[in-house]
Formats: sequence, C-alpha cells, structure tokens
Amino acid sequence: MQITTDEYKGFTIAVTPIKDCGDQWDFEYRITKTGEGGQDTDPAPALTRSQTAGGHATAQVACVAGVEVARIEIDNLLALSREREPER
Repeated sequence: MQITTDEYKGFTIAVTPIKDCGDQWDFEYRITKTGEGGQDTDPAPALTRSQTAGGHATAQVACVAGVEVARIEIDNLLALSREREPER
C-alpha cells in the first residue's frame, strides 16, 4: 500500500489508505511539524487520525480525501493557536 505525503503550512501530512470490510477504502493520516520526528517527547507530537465511515471507491480517492481532511485540521489548529496568543 502506498502512503501519500503532502506539505501544508509548515506541517507534513502522511495518508495511508486502508481497505475496509465492504471493499471500500478508508484512510489514516498523521500530521507532524515539518522537520520534526513527531515523537512523544517533541514539543509538538504527531497527531494520528483515521476515517472509518463512508468509504471511498479507490485507494487514491481515499488518500486525496485524507489529505483534505488533514489540511482542514491543520487550519483549525493554526486558528486555535492564534486565538491563544496574548495581545501585544
């Protein structure tokens, strides 16, 4: 199975397609800060998520969907971090 990777706003996304029991494809994605190992001891540990509902017709489509979902999560994480920054 081929893993799809993408760089987005300082993060690396790795998406793995997973075949479910109904001959559909789901995905798992991992988000790490670009250039960091994503280990639990890092300041920003990696996030791993999966989608197991819905299903996609092919592994490629599942990977594209996984990248899009991961990008949305990155946008949300960045928006939340901006909200937490103190005003100057």
